[in-house]
Amino acid sequence: MKKLFFVILINMAFAAMPLFAQDAQDSSGDFYYVKVPIAKIYPYSKGYVVTYNVGTYGTELDTVYIPTSWFSTKDNKAVLIRMRATPVVPNITVYYRDGAFDHVKLYVRADYRDTSWGHMPLQANLDDRFENVTDISLKLSITKE
Repeated sequence: MKKLFFVILINMAFAAMPLFAQDAQDSSGDFYYVKVPIAKIYPYSKGYVVTYNVGTYGTELDTVYIPTSWFSTKDNKAVLIRMRATPVVPNITVYYRDGAFDHVKLYVRADYRDTSWGHMPLQANLDDRFENVTDISLKLSITKE
C-alpha cells in the first residue's frame, strides 16, 4: 500500500511540473538558419574564404569571407567544426536573429587533403576583403518545381 501511495505521489508531482514550467519560447525574437553546401574552403592568413553553391544544381557559386577574429571567444561569431565521418557534406550554416546576422558555423572535413579544401596562391592579396566584415548574407537561388 505504501508503494502504491508513493508511485501515485511521484506521478502527481510529474503531472504538475508543466504548471510551473517557464515559457520555453525565445523572447528575443525570431531565430532561424540557412544551410548551404560548400564548394571549396580556403584558409587565408586573415580568415577563411568560403565558396558555396548558390544554384539548385550547384551551377552558380558565390563567396563569403569569414575573419579569424570571429572564431575567438570574444567575438564568438563563428565556429569551425571538423567532421571525420565519411558521408559528411561540407556546409556553411548562417544563423539569423530577427532578420539580422547572428553567427555562422562551418562544417568541414577534418582532412585538409580533402577536395573540399583549397589552397590560396601565395601571391593572392585578399586582405581588404576581410576588413569591416560585420555580417554574412548568403545569396540563394530558389526555384519552384
